Amino acid sequence: MRESRAIATRWGLTLPQFDVLAELARDTNPGGFTFAHLSRLLLVTSGNLTGIVDRLEEQELVRREPDKKDRRVVRVRLTDKGADLTNQALPHHASEIQRTLSFMPRKTLAQLCSLLGQLRDGLHDGAQHKRRGAKALSEAGGLRSDRH
Repeated sequence: MRESRAIATRWGLTLPQFDVLAELARDTNPGGFTFAHLSRLLLVTSGNLTGIVDRLEEQELVRREPDKKDRRVVRVRLTDKGADLTNQALPHHASEIQRTLSFMPRKTLAQLCSLLGQLRDGLHDGAQHKRRGAKALSEAGGLRSDRH
């Protein structure tokens, strides 16, 4: 974690800003990410993400664009400047991560990566399930204290 923060700082970024740029750089969809999708990937609230994107936009590293099909949806994309920075920073970051985790066998790292992915997905699915349950409870009149 300390190494990742040092790499982000070297490029004039906070670690959350670096994480957003890294996700955007991995995006195979040229249309960019929605805030909801980025929020899920990074496991941060959309409120926190808004502030991070605001600061990245001020640095001209990302831009917000309306979705081509639904103008109510906002997508976040790297600017050329943001793409240049991530193209420079990500190899340093990957190298540092490899060095830091070099004591672990490759097979173990693959298992860890798989397990962490399952955890992320489970947390995301659990949060969605919890929101659906709360909505259903609210629509049904909620819990009433006079029933206890």
